Amino acid sequence: MDRQKKAVLVAMILAGILVMVLISAAIYRYIAPSNEKQDLNAIFKLASGETAMIVDDKVLESRAVIQDGELYVPADIAAKMDQRIYVDTKEGILSYATTAGVIQARTGEAVYVIGKETKQTEKPILVRTEKSYYIALSFIGEHASCYYKEYKDPSRLVVMADRTKKYTFGVMNSATRVRTGPGKKYPWITEVPEGGRVIVETATKQENEYMSVTTEDGVTGYIPADRVDKTEESAWKFEKTPESFPQKGLGKTVCLGWHQMTTNISSMPDSLAMAGCMNVLSPTWFALSDNKGNYTSLANTEYVDQAHARGLQVWGLVNDFGKKLKLSQILGVTSTRTKLINSLVGTAIQYDLDGINIDFENVTKDNAAAYLQFLRELTLKAHVNDLVVSVDNYVPADYNAFYDLQEQGRIVDYVVMMGYDEHYPGGGKSGSVASLGFVEKGVKDTIARVPKERVIAALPFFTRLWKEEKTKSKVKVTSPSAYGMSSAESLLRSHDTTPEWDEETSQYYAQYKEGGATYRIWLEEETSLKKKLEVVNKQGAAGVAFWKLGFERAATWSTIEGELK
Repeated sequence: MDRQKKAVLVAMILAGILVMVLISAAIYRYIAPSNEKQDLNAIFKLASGETAMIVDDKVLESRAVIQDGELYVPADIAAKMDQRIYVDTKEGILSYATTAGVIQARTGEAVYVIGKETKQTEKPILVRTEKSYYIALSFIGEHASCYYKEYKDPSRLVVMADRTKKYTFGVMNSATRVRTGPGKKYPWITEVPEGGRVIVETATKQENEYMSVTTEDGVTGYIPADRVDKTEESAWKFEKTPESFPQKGLGKTVCLGWHQMTTNISSMPDSLAMAGCMNVLSPTWFALSDNKGNYTSLANTEYVDQAHARGLQVWGLVNDFGKKLKLSQILGVTSTRTKLINSLVGTAIQYDLDGINIDFENVTKDNAAAYLQFLRELTLKAHVNDLVVSVDNYVPADYNAFYDLQEQGRIVDYVVMMGYDEHYPGGGKSGSVASLGFVEKGVKDTIARVPKERVIAALPFFTRLWKEEKTKSKVKVTSPSAYGMSSAESLLRSHDTTPEWDEETSQYYAQYKEGGATYRIWLEEETSLKKKLEVVNKQGAAGVAFWKLGFERAATWSTIEGELK
């Protein structure tokens, strides 16, 4: 082979090798994972002095800020980290209730007040920018029972605060990179070691055999699905629990009767002579009257003296039934809330009351935080003055969840579940005021949220007569009036109607026609009441209450006494 042919052959071999190298490189580029790293700063997009917040596995748009070396969290997020952080945005005051007293800090001041003491802090607890209030993380960390951890590069705060939310946790069976998209060709953003834990984002579908996860340091991205095993669905495990206030209990089963009043009277209800097992009397004496923390009062010293002579405690009831009341103003403004609390406790001391019964039935989601702060501060003030605090609540439901029975159960002495108004005027449907199933579910759901030793189940002495009239388009349902036990039975006798037992409600039911309308009634009497009391006893509640005195009869108290024993 001459020199020229050798040169051509060598060139061909080299060309073939080059082609193979290029093909191999192309194949490698096709099958090999990307080695490009995405900068986390570009993902979180933080401005100078900002800290990203990841709360309960969700990246928030709002940011924490750094001032004078202290990290400050937006007040609304701080309240999620610890719901006892309450900021009055009108007067610029932070309030935080502890068993030792209420901490109060004013905007921009490096001091706080607890009771009569004033204490210095290194930095202000509460600061304000042009638009928002912020809370010092050091203060949150001192009191909060949530989990949080700070991370750098970029600056971010990971918070877990929801005690009920369930997550799917996974453990890594080998180290892997977390990528920006569902595939190995996407840039990677962080690494998770073998044995590391991630939250599997089950709401995001797997794609290309990659799943979406969030790392413990708050970075969300994609990893190969086969890198995760030992998945477990559970809530976050917290090391601390919210502080519970000591209970000022009665020390025995509570048996409370509400005495409805519209005028100032000193005489006891006639039915007390029959109520040998009753130990608490709650007169409806107080009613919020304006948005300045004032209320009307029907309190009567002679009444209290008579009750005490019978061995009864007196818990004065205060309601929010007045028109044009704004609880956000009454309870949300610190000076007004404090005025109301001091006045209520002062009145209770003046009339030698044993407790205060709060019956606020117009709380909304918007003023619920202020309402809970009111309950905290009232309970602390009441306990200092040897007063019991009880709070009336609807049967638990999604629409009234903001009443937050769980938090109430950590604060007040007794959470009262009003186990009636299953059907109510204006509801558009006739039915039982309190069927057995309704009461049973209400008690169970309340005790699931509140320690049973703080739960009082309120039952009705009353029922409703429902009137149904057919119109062209529908059946119009009204409830002309409520009836006590004896008056309801007298009504049926006057219409020559005999009630029959209804297994579904565990009540006697009757109906009759008059004037072209159908009238329906589900009776409250001793048989149905006994079944309800059995349910309450079975659940181990702290006691019972009844609305209202005067609607029962002698046999009713015999039934109650028999069940309470």
